Amino acid sequence: MKASKYNYIVPFGEKKIFFNGITEAFFLVTPEYEESYRKILEFPDDNKDWTESFVARMKDSGFIIDDDTDEMDRIKAKFDRLRNKDVYFLMILPTYQCNLRCWYCTQEHDNLFLNNDVVDSIKHLIVSKLSDNSIKRFHLSWFGGEPLMAYNKVCELTAFAKEYAESHDKSFSSSITTNGTLLNVERIEALRSLGVTHYQITIDGDRMTHNSVKKLGKDSAYDRTLDNINLIARHTSVSLRFNYTKDNLKPDKIFETLKEKLDPQVTRNIAFTIFKVWQQNQNEIDRKDVDDLFQKGIEAGMYTTLGNTGICYADWYNFDCVFPNGRVGKCDNHSPGKGPGILQTDGTISWMEDMSKYYTPHIFDDRQAMCTKCKHLPICWGPCISKREDMLRDKGTIECKYKYPDKDMDINISDFCKTKLQRTN
Repeated sequence: MKASKYNYIVPFGEKKIFFNGITEAFFLVTPEYEESYRKILEFPDDNKDWTESFVARMKDSGFIIDDDTDEMDRIKAKFDRLRNKDVYFLMILPTYQCNLRCWYCTQEHDNLFLNNDVVDSIKHLIVSKLSDNSIKRFHLSWFGGEPLMAYNKVCELTAFAKEYAESHDKSFSSSITTNGTLLNVERIEALRSLGVTHYQITIDGDRMTHNSVKKLGKDSAYDRTLDNINLIARHTSVSLRFNYTKDNLKPDKIFETLKEKLDPQVTRNIAFTIFKVWQQNQNEIDRKDVDDLFQKGIEAGMYTTLGNTGICYADWYNFDCVFPNGRVGKCDNHSPGKGPGILQTDGTISWMEDMSKYYTPHIFDDRQAMCTKCKHLPICWGPCISKREDMLRDKGTIECKYKYPDKDMDINISDFCKTKLQRTN
């Protein structure tokens, strides 16, 4: 036997996390046992008699493997599972327009909206995709811009998708990413009846900070959004996403204003998700503030999440992103009109480039040797599919997406385990 190449030992307060990157199994070790556990993992054959049951558990969890085990085969199998072969995931951007202008937003707010012809083509696309017997589940995701600026189109297509999926024995779910300011009681109830089971809504700090980012004229975007979350979370799950920077990361002030607005009866349906704004340098962040924010989410009765070890949905087997002008891509971050596919009236997609590269797990090809040789691969999965293609086209090789990969992975692992521990407590 031998130790896995993908074992980590990460500080966790006064304890250490022993973590395996392939299985995502972990356990906490107090200081007095740390050295013994290190030796067992490093020299399992020399210590297998120490406790046979413990060594067996370590083997079951992936920390210890047989000498002839090829861990890359395990990583490829994990990647394949994460690609959700039996799910069709359709993301629709009904418009690039938005009633707000958040400074960190990557979208260009061109005045594009779905027209009736594109709506009809999307319906044909849904029919075509769900005719595949291997597809068991259908998820429809709404994004933008602000998708509720095209509310009628959202309702029309969601109603069609739900009815068609369920009449053909496919499970159906729908989600929407919105700033929450264009909702009201009637819209919330209508979307719930159509099968919208999840909302992602962002806050950007306390009331004053949020309103400085999301300017809504004379009204308070913060108050309107939180009032609507109280209505949504009575029956539907909400990811209340906090986008942090070094300037807005003030846990006490954030939860002081949250507690003013949130109905304590609905917090069980709210996941408080914490994400760094992509423009923010991680090294400028005080981790104590992130940890404090996480703890305050728990104390408020919300399920709080940190970290992400999954793959981008663009790497899924069956994922399409339709833009308001009928262009199609494998990523929602294309500029308006730049998706590599064109949605035809019969629901087929005409691709203007070779799309096989997007549908094969080329993360493992020789050009990405930096990734395949990296210990962090089964956690990180390399740059997103869009950036991978850009790098391979422009430079013929892949560059790491992290400036300090070892430090960043330790943080990701700690955050992941913290979230898992909350779920089990």
